[in-house]
Amino acid sequence: MVELASVLQIQQLVELLAVVSSLPDEAAAVVAAAEWAAQALEAEVAAVIVDRRVAAAVGFPAGAVPQDTLVAVAAGRLGVIALPGVGDCYAVSAAWTGAHPGHLVLARTGENFSVEELNLIRGMARLLDLTLTMLRTIAAEHEMRQRGERQAAENARLLASLTQRQRLLEHLFDIQRAISRRQPLAEILTTITSAAQDLLGDEVVALWLREPADPDRVRLVAWRGLREEEATRMPPVPLSEAGVVGRSIVEDRLVTAVFDGEPVPAARALVPGRLSTVVAAPVHESGTASGGLVIGSLRGDRTYAAADQQLLRALAQHVSLALTDAKTVDRMHQAYHDTVTGLASRALFVDRLAHQLALHEGRDTALLFLDLDHFKEVNDTLGHAAGDQLLMVTAERMRESVRNIDLVGRFGGDEFAVLLTDLDAPGDATTVADRLVEAIGAPVRLGDQEVRVAASVGIAYPRPGDTGTAGLLRRADLAMYRAKRNGRGRWEV
Repeated sequence: MVELASVLQIQQLVELLAVVSSLPDEAAAVVAAAEWAAQALEAEVAAVIVDRRVAAAVGFPAGAVPQDTLVAVAAGRLGVIALPGVGDCYAVSAAWTGAHPGHLVLARTGENFSVEELNLIRGMARLLDLTLTMLRTIAAEHEMRQRGERQAAENARLLASLTQRQRLLEHLFDIQRAISRRQPLAEILTTITSAAQDLLGDEVVALWLREPADPDRVRLVAWRGLREEEATRMPPVPLSEAGVVGRSIVEDRLVTAVFDGEPVPAARALVPGRLSTVVAAPVHESGTASGGLVIGSLRGDRTYAAADQQLLRALAQHVSLALTDAKTVDRMHQAYHDTVTGLASRALFVDRLAHQLALHEGRDTALLFLDLDHFKEVNDTLGHAAGDQLLMVTAERMRESVRNIDLVGRFGGDEFAVLLTDLDAPGDATTVADRLVEAIGAPVRLGDQEVRVAASVGIAYPRPGDTGTAGLLRRADLAMYRAKRNGRGRWEV
């Protein structure tokens, strides 16, 4: 599924970042990046090109790297290359810009690269650019340290620079760890805005995101240095009235503004002072500008050097990574959970059941299949909204009737299933069925009316001859129908 592919891409990007950022210098990082990319994309060869020069290559014989061919692929002049002993290979590249522009080039035989793989390669290139920039900064600081040992004043300046860069690495590590651990998105975004304020030393930091229902408006989602009450109550703002951040989103680029007069009304309401200089960098979701990270200073002499702008872009990229990861997780949850009850969907339930049967061969396991009696009458009489409310109450009662290790799922309509594992005895399944019948049979208040439904439950146990889940599901379903025929509001095995 696309969602699974998106989750894998996020994990691969995080793993690549961990690998290359752990290495001591740029030379080691580009070699590791080429090796890792070739392995992840199952490519015969891979290369990293920096400043139109092949900085690292894997898959070629020693001393036989075809630099002109690789540069031609990076420039977009070649899409197929011939490799000695391998044959024709599909070749692709992803570029990054900046002070040291470069490309990540891969080639493989067999199938061409898919759209998802191309998106992954672009993400790899962006992360490699960020990491190489940090490694170059660290290398430059090391050279400065050596000069500083010969000159006391230079040594003092270097110490301050090292402290700043150490804080940068610490902040980036904290952000990356929060993303990989799937902390709440709001907490991650607050961590990023706090890092921006600490690292850049400015009074104001704000993160604006497009409104999902109205992309022509942006809402304030995280901030530092703003009037708290006004920021909390700030309504969505049209892009045309969002000043620098609006321009950054629309033009999809970093935008700087120096205010001679008054800033936009939104800034006047939020900032406890008069802004002098503001810089905004776009953030992205699925390649589209979906918001902007903005920093602002009240100091009239504040200027933003190239290093400051690069840092802001790096933090904006981490916002993009957090947004994409959160959206992927949300899509996965929606795909594998019922939208009305929040229970496991049929697909997730059957997958877990198959895993349980394969892992434990059905030992200490039971499957309960449950159908609500009289649900259709309630749904037809009181309407679908009341029916949905009844389903939510039923789902909650089912959760409360089983253990945390058991899985409750909705198969559709008024049909539910329960997977019981680690049972001490087969009779434990009938005890659970008794609890379910009693809990579901209790009256439910829907508006000004009280209704009752009953549960017919079928119980089935795995058999040694079972292959897959079909047989177990069929026996549980047949047992459920026997319970219906024998009076409803009961269970049968």
